[in-house]
Amino acid sequence: MLTATSAQAQLAPDSARLVLKAGVLRLLSRTYQLEAEYRLARPVSLTLAPRLLAGTVPSGISPAANEAGDKVRGYGLSLGPRFYLPGADTEGAQLAGLYLGLKVDYQQLRLSYQREAWAEDPGPDGLLYYTFRPRELTESIRRVGGVATIGYQCQVFSPRFRIDAAASLNRLSSTSSAGNDSRYLTSANDYGYSGSFFTLDLNLGFVLK
Repeated sequence: MLTATSAQAQLAPDSARLVLKAGVLRLLSRTYQLEAEYRLARPVSLTLAPRLLAGTVPSGISPAANEAGDKVRGYGLSLGPRFYLPGADTEGAQLAGLYLGLKVDYQQLRLSYQREAWAEDPGPDGLLYYTFRPRELTESIRRVGGVATIGYQCQVFSPRFRIDAAASLNRLSSTSSAGNDSRYLTSANDYGYSGSFFTLDLNLGFVLK
């Protein structure tokens, strides 16, 4: 009798309204992201995702950067609605099921690296001379655009826990302080790329209320 009662309580519709999630796959790109999802109505929620970037540029981004151990620092923010589709098997849970999402996305990055370049250096006589040698340089990149997402979120272990997997089509425009000489234009995965590209996300979450 106790077992049956517990099972019914487990499957009963919950009252989840606010979920806080942490990005798992994004850690591979040195990105630390939290996402808050707030239920506005039964099929609609609003997501807010701040993120920080810190560390060396990961492999698979820029070949030149990978060889030199470039450093990346930065922050970003995305915001947008999520629409849960009817008819998905959600075990009676709120904030669960198949969904479509739209977001606006903003990123501000600062990259530091060593590169041979011309600049003025003081000579033995105290005068300045142009010399070509390795130098510590920095590059700032700003990215703005939109994201369209399809994903599935479900409760695991208990009504308090969520796992959220998604695939996204991103369309971003990037502006670099280095212009067309940017070090980060080698592929669609690179920080300075402007255009469309796909990403995958996996988030683990906890229902706060």
